[in-house]
Amino acid sequence: MTSQKIYWRKVALDSLWVIVAFLSVYAISSHYNFSDNFYTWARQYEQSVDVDEWLPALLASLVAMLWFAKRRINESRILIKKNHALLQRVLEVQESERKRIARDLHDDLGQYLSAINAQASSLMMDNDCSVSAKLTAERIVSSASHAFHATHHLIRALRPVALDDLGLAAALEHLVDSWRSLSSVSNMNVTSQNPTSYHLNIRGNIDQFNETINIAVFRVVQEALNNVSKHAQATRVFIHIHNQPNCLSIEIKDDGVGFNLSKQSSGYGLQGMAERIDALGGDLTITSQADVNQGNTGTKIYVQINTVTLNELAQ
Repeated sequence: MTSQKIYWRKVALDSLWVIVAFLSVYAISSHYNFSDNFYTWARQYEQSVDVDEWLPALLASLVAMLWFAKRRINESRILIKKNHALLQRVLEVQESERKRIARDLHDDLGQYLSAINAQASSLMMDNDCSVSAKLTAERIVSSASHAFHATHHLIRALRPVALDDLGLAAALEHLVDSWRSLSSVSNMNVTSQNPTSYHLNIRGNIDQFNETINIAVFRVVQEALNNVSKHAQATRVFIHIHNQPNCLSIEIKDDGVGFNLSKQSSGYGLQGMAERIDALGGDLTITSQADVNQGNTGTKIYVQINTVTLNELAQ
């Protein structure tokens, strides 16, 4: 739940209490015939106290309370905007650091691993080397190749290259394809004993946003798919992204076992998702069914970001 939703929920709760208090006072006043009693009391003391002068004072007090309430609401809105800006800045710094680390891994470690691979391969082709030396060189090539692929996977996790080069839609396609490939290699989910299929549906143009929005959307989908792989035991995963005239909506749902939201609200990467969506002024809704005896309804993550907010961030 975003800070905006929490804020408006508190406003609604406060308004409800005001209505309840008003109705309670009205009921008590009606029951005890307060108006007639007040009139009788006022008639008794009208010689010493001018009751008519109370009305302007009461109206002035009411106007003052309304003014203070409006100022408090404006201050709260400003604070929410500042918090969003601060959170957005933190996420931008985080992504910048990820980009730097990915670049260093690619330029430095990747270069060294390639050199090790080339030198070990050269030893394997050297007829002057002993058999044991060639076997050692072969193991070095295998280890270097494994380390290179692991580093490449880490670089893609830190900074999706397709997002920078091809745009958000292509980056998401590439991300989902990588999970399809991983599922086909392992051929089945270990727990469910069934392969996991991934389905991506994009409606509308999602390549018109700036880097901040692209990163947020990509990370939300990425984290959701990581959670599915680690915890869901799902056989089908559906990703629906729709850029509508008034909002951008993202829905990721699976047919896995689900989980208890009250126990895992700060886990499974949900906090990171919530922070990213909150920074965009959007809403994040998660529904899940943890009881496998009720049909494995799985988990659904739904994100909605208002177009007005997207346009403000794009400026």
